[in-house]
Amino acid sequence: MEVTLPRGTRGDRKQPVTDDWLWESIKRGGGLGNHHPQTGRYATLTMRCDSQEEASEYRRSLFRCAYYLARTGQAPVSVHIEPTKRAGSKWVFDFTVVDKSHARRHILEKHGTDRSKWPYDPLARVRKPE
Repeated sequence: MEVTLPRGTRGDRKQPVTDDWLWESIKRGGGLGNHHPQTGRYATLTMRCDSQEEASEYRRSLFRCAYYLARTGQAPVSVHIEPTKRAGSKWVFDFTVVDKSHARRHILEKHGTDRSKWPYDPLARVRKPE
């Protein structure tokens, strides 16, 4: 009998996969569920890259992998990433894993309930155009 595994469990996720970086932020922040009570944040980590293009790819990967961890039920998290800056010959940015319920509350407080005004609509891909 052949078993069909869901997408993402066979190693076919887009590279780079930065799950380990996200888990490290959670671990350093006290472990899953032990986020800061007011902000929902775990530990802030810094990523250093050789080029601006590499930094952009890692930033996209952090968002993609946080979404994957939440979607698969491994960790209800999102990620907050600071702007990329030049530091000598490297490109540097800080990121923090955030508890998903705190992240949702922040978006609602800042942008309101109208999804068209959100910087990112998580349901945009599943909605049919009107």
